[in-house]
Amino acid sequence: MSNFLEGLDIDELRSSAEKILEITGDGAKKAYGKAKTGYDGLDDDTKKAITVGLCVFGFVLLIAGCFYLLGKHAGRKEQMEFEYEEWDA
Repeated sequence: MSNFLEGLDIDELRSSAEKILEITGDGAKKAYGKAKTGYDGLDDDTKKAITVGLCVFGFVLLIAGCFYLLGKHAGRKEQMEFEYEEWDA
């Protein structure tokens, strides 16, 4: 993980993000502003419910990703062990 973080070029990431914001124009900024205004207008219980829901959704995605990778690895391993038989026609 530390090797991945050391290999990041912060200036390149910043310039890429600025390019994306330029391409989208003010649309991304307006969408963010509207979402933030709507979220700030909610009561505390609703904010907590949204936070819990997002955490559960992220956890489910994490588990599904693990099962996907395990299944992919098992399928690859099973594929390697399969032997072909030659038949005389």
